[in-house]
Amino acid sequence: MSNLDAPSGFNPVGKIGSGPASKMSEYNVTNDDIFQGDIVKLASGVIVQGAAADTAFVGVFWGANYDDSTGKPVFVNQIAAGQAAVCFVYDDPYQVFEIQGDGASAQTDIGDTADIVVAAGNTTNGISGMELDSSDIGTGINLRIVNYSKNPARSDIGSANLLYEVLINEHLYK
Repeated sequence: MSNLDAPSGFNPVGKIGSGPASKMSEYNVTNDDIFQGDIVKLASGVIVQGAAADTAFVGVFWGANYDDSTGKPVFVNQIAAGQAAVCFVYDDPYQVFEIQGDGASAQTDIGDTADIVVAAGNTTNGISGMELDSSDIGTGINLRIVNYSKNPARSDIGSANLLYEVLINEHLYK
C-alpha cells in the first residue's frame, strides 16, 4: 500500500517529556509570505519563513491576527509578505510535529536527522507545502526523527510520502 501524497508542513501531534500541553506564543511578522505549518525563524526581531540552510528555528507558524482596512479583526492561516500582524508560533523545543517525507524511508531512520524541503504553500487554504528531505536522512541537521505516524493511510514504511514524527533539531530555545 502506498502513502497518500499530501504535504501540509508541520502539524503538532505531541510533546517529548512532561510539562504543560502544547501552546503557542505571539510574535510579530512583517517580512515574509508564511503558511500554516511552515517552520520559522527570527530575523531582525520578526518571524520569517525558515530554509534548510538555517540553523536557529523558533518553531512552526500556525496563523496570524491583524485588523483589516475596516478595523475588523481577522485570523488567517497564511500571512502575505508585507502584512504587519501578530502571529502564533508553536515554539516549545520539545514539541513533536508530523511532516511528510518527499521520498522513501526505513525503520532504521528513527533517531536520525534530516533537513527540510521548502515548497510553495497552498494559497487557497493557507497550508504549508514543506516536507522532510528523505534524500539526506542521517546527514541533514534541521530535524530529528522520533517516530512514524500511526495514521494507517500515511505510515507505510519503505514507501514515499511517509508521515514522520519529528523534533526541530536546530531550535533557537534548546
